[in-house]
Amino acid sequence: MAIVSSLGAVTAIAGPSPYALASVSTSGPFFDGQSRTYAQIYQTQPAVRTVVDFFARNIAQLGLHTYRRLSDTDRVRLADHPLARVLGAPNPATTRFRMIESTVQDIGIYANAYWLKLRGPRLGLVRLPACEVRVSGSLVPEGYQWQPRLGRELQEFEPSEIVHFRLYDPANSAMGFPPLETLRRVLAEDAAASDYRQSYWKNSARVESVIERPATAPRWQPPDRDQFRKDWQEFAGARSGMTPILEDGMTLKPISTTARDSQYIEARKLFLEEVARAYHVPLPMVGILDHATFSNIREQHKQLYQDCLGPWLVMMEEELELQLVPEFADVDRVYLEFNIAEKLKGSFEEQASSLAALTGRPVMTANEARARLNLPRHTNPNADDLADSAPGQGKAFSGTPTTTQGAAVLEVLGAFARRQTARLAKVDRAERLEAYDAGRWLREMVADLTPILGDRAVACARAIEAGTQRRIAAGLEAWPDGRLEIEAATIEIEGDHV
Repeated sequence: MAIVSSLGAVTAIAGPSPYALASVSTSGPFFDGQSRTYAQIYQTQPAVRTVVDFFARNIAQLGLHTYRRLSDTDRVRLADHPLARVLGAPNPATTRFRMIESTVQDIGIYANAYWLKLRGPRLGLVRLPACEVRVSGSLVPEGYQWQPRLGRELQEFEPSEIVHFRLYDPANSAMGFPPLETLRRVLAEDAAASDYRQSYWKNSARVESVIERPATAPRWQPPDRDQFRKDWQEFAGARSGMTPILEDGMTLKPISTTARDSQYIEARKLFLEEVARAYHVPLPMVGILDHATFSNIREQHKQLYQDCLGPWLVMMEEELELQLVPEFADVDRVYLEFNIAEKLKGSFEEQASSLAALTGRPVMTANEARARLNLPRHTNPNADDLADSAPGQGKAFSGTPTTTQGAAVLEVLGAFARRQTARLAKVDRAERLEAYDAGRWLREMVADLTPILGDRAVACARAIEAGTQRRIAAGLEAWPDGRLEIEAATIEIEGDHV
């Protein structure tokens, strides 16, 4: 069958097949006129490998879980479902991580990825190299051909035997169009710059130049010219680092730009930025930290799994549900989902604070907390029970409020503590009790708390001030370590009294 190669696609122009046969194993020409396969681009272009591997590792790290939807508000994880077991161990030689990683790399490089279903007593999955697979069909894939390397015979498969992941191609509904083809000109420019830099270092880091003789210099005789040429070639070759001796007022004039003049470093960064933008990856995620701060890095980490990797995850989940889930008998309301919540759940402190706010009580027992610290279990019979405030006793007002009203009280006390600490810092510690104006501080605190606590503000302020005076009398700070500690009061934020 006769074929022609056209920018990453091999299209049939003759033969018995009534439909197109397409592959994405090659790319167009580069600056040197030579074509590069997409595999060669991935192997030789650092920016491409950085971005594609970043995608692959971060998606493969997520667990792929199997669930059954019981209702709109309830579901159950099916850890022992045959589908979960197949995805957990696709075949005896491949782990789940390696299977997902190589699949995402194929999608990133070729815009297509293929799994072969191995039917038997137990279903298995094997990745087919995307560069060796051809797809037939127009609107939908109608057949697959796999031509292994090393001269092995061509194998044909029905669509039901293949799981096909693909991106978008405006000219071919049966396959995806490689992002690397869109980046071909940018990548060719990067390759040309790299070749130039390599020749520069091979030339002992000397730029191209010409030697000029003044017009008044005496005419060279052939033996003199040959001798100078010989000496210069020796200098330009093996004698790197030496200084040439020029004669007759000669000058050395560079005729090429330096790395600084050509903005080589900026260009390399630009190539990485272009590739990252083509794959919609936040720049700090691939090491471009020009405008990175701690706060926006955290926000971009969320953006990574919501806006950047999110569409890829949904695409893979739905392709598996369409092409793989029907292979099993028990598939009623069964679906797949990447465990993205594991990457977005935040630090332990953030989780503990949010869960306590949602439940209004602790979420760990004393023995569970001791286990996290590698301490032995406590023998107290209540150590395995969750602590809870008894009705009517109120809640101790400490560092983290659990209601909107509690947050307002904490904010007011924080401002009061800063104001009082700044005033007391102007007085020697030994003289603070004598200079302490308890009536003034009490009036100020009552005025601050009344809009929030109403009639309870007076009792609350008195209890706080009593504890403050005791600390000052003992020679301590009014607010130790900047914490809002209340020793003599328990505040019932949502009750009727203090």
